Amino acid sequence: MSTPYIGFGNDSLSKLPTVKPGDEITCPECGARHKLETPDGGSTLVMFYKCGDGLYLGAVDGRCTVGVKSDVSGNI
Repeated sequence: MSTPYIGFGNDSLSKLPTVKPGDEITCPECGARHKLETPDGGSTLVMFYKCGDGLYLGAVDGRCTVGVKSDVSGNI
């Protein structure tokens, strides 16, 4: 069994728009608008959005990553 991962470099993140919890994104899966949420209700290190039964990464360190290709990805 392996664990998938993705990563964004600081240079890439600094070019992305800032977002905060409650901001809405346009979902690349269904085209509807979904709200960004934090998993613990506080830290904006990672934010997610829900689409149907799925939970998707929407932001890293307060920067919107929806529709952005990650700098690295793979499996461990």
